[in-house]
Amino acid sequence: MSDSQDAERISKLAKKNAWTTGLLTFFFLPIGYIYTGRYKALFKGFGIVVLIMVFGSMLEDDDEFFDLVRGLYVVGATIENVRAVNQAKKLNGGLKQNNSANLPSDNNVELKLLKLIKRNREVTLADCVIETSLSSQQVRETLEEMMKQQLITIDNRESDGSIVYRLI
Repeated sequence: MSDSQDAERISKLAKKNAWTTGLLTFFFLPIGYIYTGRYKALFKGFGIVVLIMVFGSMLEDDDEFFDLVRGLYVVGATIENVRAVNQAKKLNGGLKQNNSANLPSDNNVELKLLKLIKRNREVTLADCVIETSLSSQQVRETLEEMMKQQLITIDNRESDGSIVYRLI
C-alpha cells in the first residue's frame, strides 16, 4: 500500500468517534468494524474464532467455553477497534504537522500575498505587510522575488501615483 493510501486510510479512521466505535463494536461486532472500515481485522478475528470453535468442539460440547470465547473476543475486538481509532487520531495529527512543516515558510508568504493580490486586484506594500505580519523589508524582498518569477507586476496607481502590485 502506498504512503498516500495509508495517509488517506488513517485520515478516514481518525474522523471516527471512539465512543461510537466502542459501542458499535461491543454490541454489534461486525457493524463496528464496518463503521471503521477495518475489514481485514474483522475477517482475521472471525477466522480465529472459527478455528477456536473447531478445535474446541473436539474437546466437548461445552456452551460455557463458547460463551467465554465469544465474550473475550468481543471485549478484545472492542478494545482493539477503539485503540485503532485513537492511534489514527494521533498519527493524523502528526501527519498534518509534518505536511505543514514540509512547506517552506517563504512559499506560505508568497501564497498569502498572491491570494491578497487576487482578492484586491492591486495592493500596496502596506497592505502586504499587514497581511503577512512581516517587516516591510522582508515583504519587499519577497515581492521582488515574485516579480523575478513573473508572478506579479509593479505599477503606479492612476488616482494617486502610489506603487501597487498586480497579478500578471
